[in-house]
Amino acid sequence: MPNQRQRLYWDANVWLSYINAIPDRLPVLDASLADSASSNGSIELCTSALSQVEVAYGRLEQDKFALDPGVEGKIDKLWADRNAVKVVEYHDGIGAEARQLIRMAIPKGWSLKPLDAIHLATAKWFKAAEFQTYDTRLLKFSNELGLPILQPHAQQGRLL
Repeated sequence: MPNQRQRLYWDANVWLSYINAIPDRLPVLDASLADSASSNGSIELCTSALSQVEVAYGRLEQDKFALDPGVEGKIDKLWADRNAVKVVEYHDGIGAEARQLIRMAIPKGWSLKPLDAIHLATAKWFKAAEFQTYDTRLLKFSNELGLPILQPHAQQGRLL
């Protein structure tokens, strides 16, 4: 019987943390990407196709107002490995769910940006086990989404 992989959704800011090689985040991100890329890995990383637009440049490029071909190559390499990253296309069902999340937030006094709503709705539609983000403003949507919203973390090994 094939091993069931845990499906994790990464928000665009997680991919940016990887591209920017943020030292305190990189070990967990590297390990998760390697696990997802492995044919016998325990996790499957997924994200919205919108992440391919949101992850357009690195922090140093932004700070220096100068583009670095090396950064663009790193971004291209990231999206090219479809074994490591499953990219979920936007469709009307995701759009309707995202709109409902935005509307649900209004009576609670919460704010939800459209792109964040699309990411949350995509994770729900793709049946992710977790939504991983560094945006702490999204943590409160866990109950509405029906899945944990957490910062990326080291995966617990499987016990035999």
